[in-house]
Amino acid sequence: MLQKFLRVSVMFYAAMFAAALNVIAGDEPAFIKPPESNRLIPRQDVLLDKVIEIVDEKCAFAGCHTGANAPKNLDMSEEALVANLVGVRSSDGPWMRVKPGDPVNSYLVKKIRGAAGIKGDRMPRGGKPLTAPEIAAIEAWIKSLPPGMKAEAPKQEYARAFPGWTIGHLQTAETLDKGAFLYRIAHRFKSPVDAGFDQLFGLDGGAFMMTQVGFPLSDNFALTIERSGFNATFEIGGKWRFLREKTSGATPISAAIYAGVDWATMKAIPDPASLQGANLSRTAGERFMLFAQLPLSKQLGDRLSVLAVPGVLLNGNVGVKDEDALVTLGLGGRVALSQKYALFAEITPILSGDATASPLGGPLVKNGKQFIYDTFAAGLEIKVGGHVFQFFATNSAGNTTNQYLSGGNFDLADGDLRLGFNIYRVLNYPF
Repeated sequence: MLQKFLRVSVMFYAAMFAAALNVIAGDEPAFIKPPESNRLIPRQDVLLDKVIEIVDEKCAFAGCHTGANAPKNLDMSEEALVANLVGVRSSDGPWMRVKPGDPVNSYLVKKIRGAAGIKGDRMPRGGKPLTAPEIAAIEAWIKSLPPGMKAEAPKQEYARAFPGWTIGHLQTAETLDKGAFLYRIAHRFKSPVDAGFDQLFGLDGGAFMMTQVGFPLSDNFALTIERSGFNATFEIGGKWRFLREKTSGATPISAAIYAGVDWATMKAIPDPASLQGANLSRTAGERFMLFAQLPLSKQLGDRLSVLAVPGVLLNGNVGVKDEDALVTLGLGGRVALSQKYALFAEITPILSGDATASPLGGPLVKNGKQFIYDTFAAGLEIKVGGHVFQFFATNSAGNTTNQYLSGGNFDLADGDLRLGFNIYRVLNYPF
């Protein structure tokens, strides 16, 4: 027994002595060196940090793959990147956006490499392709992911009740992300829907058109300028969101102030104070219509959103001198049918000041009496590829704020409606 003990002890101390010599020589002791198959791969969070850095620079900026209106609903911002990529099937085909452990069969890699069989352009669209080291970093991150991994959806901090700057006519409490700009086209067709098939339900009768661009100075403040063909009217406005609804309920609503001026620049506008029928000068005070609105929005569950917009319009009728202030209370709602489609409706009752108001096209005349109706719109919203498209029926021909706040000239009770649409596109700066 004693001899066996001494033999084991000598072998133990000999092994320890050999290990010490290996350490001195800079080698890892053989008995604490893990088998090659059990070595740890580089830390996934280190690899992910590199991927986030690449995506932030090349993909996830305003007007591209970020926010609620990102193409294909693919928000690649830091908070949403993993959940929107890993184990998620691509809408372009049978591939996963990122197949854990398998970069070759990950659609993300196919898109950034411009591989055969992809739909659309190589990514990043409109920019320089990723460099070989950048692609290698993304592939290394994908290889590090365990097969079958599926990330949980990120918890959004803020609710987004409405994806567009407006619904129909009414302002929402949404603004633009810094680094993007907004482009909008709006049409309100002149003829009623009941003009029939021969006039393509009013589409052949021409339209009142408007174009708009918007530029954010911060995530919560943006400036816009738009032009309507009627009276060559320019609208210059600013929107400041001072409350933003949180999903936690800590801030229950979103609220903003939208204020500005409409300037009717057409030369031949009669001066209402002139007995000789002279025209107003381009800088006459009567040409400037001042407005302010307070959009208040709330998301109720996953599908329903509601909106209230108190508003005031001063000097809204260029054909009348010293008219009454127009006070309105817009109400609207949106029901999401899917991520892509939604229905919406709005109405903007005039609470006071309608006696001197004038809707675009003039009041409706019945039996010698003039009628002005509260502006109404209802229709379909489609959110796809960074666009928000709204197609609706309305009783107002107005596009600018003073035009639609001043009411409509079609009577809903008689079934009179015209068609209209808005197209919004959020883009990143080209420089």
